[in-house]
Amino acid sequence: MSHDISKSIPRPDGVEKSLGEALYIADYPRKDFLTARLYRSPFSRGRIRDIRLPALPEGYFVTDYRDVPAANHVALIKNDWPAFAEKEIRYRGQIILLLAGPDPTVVDRLLSQIEIDYDELELALTLDESLALKGGPIHGIDNVYADLRLKKGDAQRAFSAAARVVEGEYETGFQEQLYMEPQGLCVWLEEDGSKVVIHGSLQCPFYVKHSVEEALGHAYKVRVIQAVTGGGFGGKEDYPEIMGVPLAVAALKGGRPLRMIFDRLEDMAWTSKRHPSRTRIRTAHGADGSVTAMDFDIMINGGAYESYSLIVLQRAIFSSNGVYNFPNVDVRGRALATSTVPSGAFRGFGAPQAIFALEMHMEKAARELRIEPLDLKRRHLLRQGDASITGGNIQEEVILDRLIAKAVEMSGYDEKRKRYDQEPWRGIAMSMFKHGCGFTGDGEQTIIKARVKLLKDEQDRVEILVANIEMGQGPATTLRKVVGSILGITPQEIIFQNPDTDRVPNSGPTVASRTMMVVGYLLQEAAARLKEIWENGKRQETEARYTLPPGIKWNQETLQGNAYAAFGWGVNVIEVLVDPVSWEVAVEGAWAVYDVGVPIDRRVVYGQIQGGMSQALGYAYLEKLETDENGVFKQRTMADYIVPTSLDYPRTEACTLDNPYEFGPFGAKGMGEMVHDGGHAAFAAAVEQAIGRNCSRIPLTPERLMEIMVYET
Repeated sequence: MSHDISKSIPRPDGVEKSLGEALYIADYPRKDFLTARLYRSPFSRGRIRDIRLPALPEGYFVTDYRDVPAANHVALIKNDWPAFAEKEIRYRGQIILLLAGPDPTVVDRLLSQIEIDYDELELALTLDESLALKGGPIHGIDNVYADLRLKKGDAQRAFSAAARVVEGEYETGFQEQLYMEPQGLCVWLEEDGSKVVIHGSLQCPFYVKHSVEEALGHAYKVRVIQAVTGGGFGGKEDYPEIMGVPLAVAALKGGRPLRMIFDRLEDMAWTSKRHPSRTRIRTAHGADGSVTAMDFDIMINGGAYESYSLIVLQRAIFSSNGVYNFPNVDVRGRALATSTVPSGAFRGFGAPQAIFALEMHMEKAARELRIEPLDLKRRHLLRQGDASITGGNIQEEVILDRLIAKAVEMSGYDEKRKRYDQEPWRGIAMSMFKHGCGFTGDGEQTIIKARVKLLKDEQDRVEILVANIEMGQGPATTLRKVVGSILGITPQEIIFQNPDTDRVPNSGPTVASRTMMVVGYLLQEAAARLKEIWENGKRQETEARYTLPPGIKWNQETLQGNAYAAFGWGVNVIEVLVDPVSWEVAVEGAWAVYDVGVPIDRRVVYGQIQGGMSQALGYAYLEKLETDENGVFKQRTMADYIVPTSLDYPRTEACTLDNPYEFGPFGAKGMGEMVHDGGHAAFAAAVEQAIGRNCSRIPLTPERLMEIMVYET
C-alpha cells in the first residue's frame, strides 16, 4: 500500500494558483472596507509621556488601548505582549494605535502628523548586553524569559576523567521567513455587531480566535476564516494574532469593516524572525577520541516580548544531542530579552540553531582529534531503545546507518572527502539530525486535544473538516489522498476547503510537523469509521479525537519522559568550491536522504526537500539580517535581504527510505521542518574543509569569509 499512497497525483490547488485565479486576501474586492494602518513607536525603548493627534476628517478614527473591551494583550504562550502600548515601549515599531479611514493616502498623511513625547532608555541589543542588564531589566529582574536545564548521567565526573576536552562557540543570526504573500487581514461584524469575523492569510485559525476572544471578552463571538495563504514558514503562526487583536478592537469601535494589508517593507521591518543564538559546547573524550560527556549551553535572543521563546528554547535543548547517544550530558538553555523586534516562530523552531552548533562541534572535535568526522559520528549514533536526553527512550526503529550509506553512495562522499583534504578550496561535508514530530510531550493530548470530522452529504460527497491549512506544503493533496484511499474514492472527489472556525473542529495549528502525522492519522481513523457505517444517499458524520500513542509518558514540570512520539531523521551532504579572490562559495552538489516514515505523495515530499534545503543554504550563506543602533533591521527589502534563487544552488538530489510509523497515516511521519535542519551545518562544514579554518558563525557571506581568512588566525 505504501507504494500506492506514495505515487504523486496532480495537486488539486495547483491549476488555480498557476493561472493566477486563486484569491489571496489582497485580491478580494473590498470597496466598503476602510483602510487600517498601525502607528508604531518611533523610539526603541522608554515611556510615552504624551500623544497628540491631528484633526481627523469625518469617517476617520483612532483606536488604542483604552478601547480594548477586556484584556489589552496578545494571548500567545504568555500574556506579556500588549495589543496596544500604554506607556512602556520595548522596541521601535511597537504598536501604539490604529488609524482607519476610507482613503489610504489620507490615512498615511494623518499617521505622519501624529506627535509623541517620550523619555528614552538605553538599549540592550545583544545577548551580552541583555545579561549585563544594560539600561535596566526589560523583562523581570534579570531579562531571562526562560532558563531550562537537562541532565543525563554524570558529566562532571566524565570531564574529570577525560583524556581530552574540546571547546567551541557557535552563532546563528536572524532569518526572515520571506513568504511570497505579506501579512494581511480583513475584519467585519456580523449578528448585529456581536460577532467579529476575521478573514486572512494565516496558519492557525483557532490561535487567532483565542487571542481575539481574550481581548474582546465574553460579550462577543469570534469567527476566523483562512484565505488562500501564500506561504508561512511560521511567520503566520504568531503575527496574525498580533495584528488581528488591534484590528478586531478597531472594528468594534468604528462599527465598519476594516482591511489591513502590509507592504513588503512593513512586513520585513516589524514581523517576527528566527531567534539568533549563541551556543558554547564542551565535550570530554576518551583515549580513543570517543565522546564521554558533553556540556551544552545555548542562549537565544527572544527580543522585546516573550512570544514563543519558551517553546523554541525547549525544542532547541531537546535537539542538543542530535542523533547521538552520549552517556553523560549537561544542557542549559536560556531565552533572553533584548530591545529588538520580538523573535517568533520559524520552520524548525529552535532545532536548526542547536543542530548547527552540535554538528559544527563534532566537526571541530574530529579535526582536533585527527579523526574523520563521519567515523566519530558513527560511533555514537542512537539506536532503538536508547535513552533520550529527556530520560525517555527511542521507541521506533532507527535506520540512520541506511540513510548514511545512501547519502555516501549518492554523493561519492568517501572518495571526495579524502581527495579534498589534498585539494585546496574544495570541500564536502555531511550533517545528520532528527526532528521530533508534533507538540512536545503530552501537549497534543493535554493542550491541543485535536479533533477532526468527515461529513458525507446526501449526494455521497465527502468533505474533510479540519483547522489545518494549505499554504503550499501540500495537505490539500495529501489529506485528500489519505481519506480517499480508505474510502476507495479518488482524492479529486474529496472536498477540502479553507477552514472556517464556525464549521470545522479544532484539529490544532498548522505547525510542528504535525499536520500529516497527527491530523492525517485522525482522518484515517475517521475515514475507516465512515466506511463501516456508509449508507448511500444519507448524510453522515464521523469524527476522531487524539490520544497519546501507547508507551508515551511525559512530565512537563521536570521535562522528563518521551519528548516526542516519533522522529523524522535526515542526512544532508553539501559540496562546495570557494573562490579565493572574491570569497564567493559555489555549491557544487547537494544531497538529502530522509526517513519520513512513508511519503504520502512523493512529489509533495520532494518539493518540501528542495525548498527546505534552499532555505537552509540561504541561512548558511546569503541571508544576512542585522540590526542597527536602534534595534531596527538594516535589511528591510528584497533588494538588500538576499535569498537564494534557482540559479544559486543546484537541484538537491533527494531520496526517502521507508520506515513506517505505526501511528501515522499509512506509516507517515512529519517532515516539513526537518528539511531545514541540516543543510546549513553541512554547508559550513564543507567550507571549513575547503579553507582549512573554523567557520563557527553563520551566515558565511563572502565578507565574513574574508574576515576569517585575512583577519582571524
